[in-house]
Amino acid sequence: MATGIASHPILKTPVAVLDFETTGLTAGADRVIEVSVVRVDPGQEPRLVLDTLVNPHRHVAATEIHGITDADVKNAPTFPEIAGDLLGVLEGCVVAAYNVYFDIKFLNFEMANAGIEHEPPHFCLMYMRPLLGLGSRCKLQEACRQHGIDFDDAHVAAEDAMASGRLLQCYLDELRRRKIRTYDDLTRLRSYKFLKSFANDPFPSASTFNLPGCDRLLSRIGHVQETVVDPRRKAVREYWDTLKTVVADLEITDEELRYVVAQRKRLGLAKEHVRVLHARAFASAIAQFCDDERLDDKEVMKLRRLHQCLSTLGWAPGQ
Repeated sequence: MATGIASHPILKTPVAVLDFETTGLTAGADRVIEVSVVRVDPGQEPRLVLDTLVNPHRHVAATEIHGITDADVKNAPTFPEIAGDLLGVLEGCVVAAYNVYFDIKFLNFEMANAGIEHEPPHFCLMYMRPLLGLGSRCKLQEACRQHGIDFDDAHVAAEDAMASGRLLQCYLDELRRRKIRTYDDLTRLRSYKFLKSFANDPFPSASTFNLPGCDRLLSRIGHVQETVVDPRRKAVREYWDTLKTVVADLEITDEELRYVVAQRKRLGLAKEHVRVLHARAFASAIAQFCDDERLDDKEVMKLRRLHQCLSTLGWAPGQ
C-alpha cells in the first residue's frame, strides 16, 4: 500500500531533477530523444548522474529547437534499454522538473512503454516561484538570472537539468528560511495539481522489475556540437520556451499574454515560424484533452481561450 512522501522532511529527502528533450509536446505521439537526471541529495551539491541521447525509432522532429538530428540518435539506446539506468537514479527520490506537467507525462508514457506503470511523487520548479511567493511563472533562463545562476538556455538536457538543480538549491534555502519542513506543508500554501502526487511512493529499485543497465549510453556532451550559433534558431527556441511556459497548465492569464506579446516583438520572428510554433502548441492541447476520449465544456472553453490567445499573438490554426 502506498504511504506517500507527504510527511517526509523536504531537506532530508533526495530529489532527482529530470529533463527531457523530445520530438514534440504530446507524450505518446511524440517521444523522448534525450534524458538527463541531476541528483540533489541532502547536504550535497547537485551532480549529473544520467545523461544520454535516446533513439525514438522515428523521425526526430523539432531539431530547430533542441538541435538533435536523426544522425545523432542513430546509435543511441532506446528508452526501454535505459529504463533500468533511469530507475537506478530515480530510486527513492522525489522527482522535480522545471516544467513538470510536461516531463511527467513523458516519463509516465515511456516508463509504461517499458513495462513500468508507476507515477512517482513530483513537483514543479517553475511553480515553486509563485508557491513560495518569489514571483510569477517564467522561463528557466529568467528564473536562473534572478537567482544569479549562470545558464545559457542551450536546450541541452544535461545543462537544463543542472541549472534546474542549482535553482532547487535556492528554493531549498527559502524553505529552510521559512521553516517549511515537510511536503505536506507545501500543500497548504497553494492548490496545484502536482501536489496530489505526494500521496505516491517513489520508484523502487530497478531489481524489482528485473531491469538490467545499459552499456552504451550516449551523452550529447562532447558528441553533438553546434559550431555556429544560428540567430534564427535561438529566437525560435526562446519563443517556444515562452509559449511552453504559459501553456503548461492550459490557462493563460492577461499578464502572461502581455509577456508573450512582448517576447515575440523583441525576437522579431517571421510569421511562418510563429505559425509552426502556434500550431504545435494548439495540437498538443487538443491531444491532451482528447486523451481520455471525451471533451467536456470546460475543456472546450480552454481551447477557445488558447485559440484566442494564439490569435492575439499573431496567428491561430484556422486563420
